[in-house]
Amino acid sequence: MNDERMDLTPLDPARDPDRYERLVGAVTDAAAMELARRRLRTTAIGQVARWYRPMLAAAAAIAIAAVTVLTQVDSGETGESDAGYADLAVALGFPQGFANLIDAEAPPTTADLLESTVEVSR
Repeated sequence: MNDERMDLTPLDPARDPDRYERLVGAVTDAAAMELARRRLRTTAIGQVARWYRPMLAAAAAIAIAAVTVLTQVDSGETGESDAGYADLAVALGFPQGFANLIDAEAPPTTADLLESTVEVSR
């Protein structure tokens, strides 16, 4: 280890002010594009403009998927569909008693819910 002080006078910007100003100007010019991009990104309008196209594409994909699903779904005008919600509930693993409550015309009573809960715990 060396206990001597290092001579840092060659790094002193006041030693050659013209060279220092040229150096600062060159760095500023080189960074101008990146700094402008960062300034644009930090504003709210810049953020919206940056996400405009991806969000528009996502919205179009969701709309196409929704229209496709809606055209394939039975409208229910015939009265009954082939499979009720109870069949779907049973297929998903719910007990039959609970699934029957789904297709009931009236909302289930507290007793109905308790009975279906007891059935689940068995």
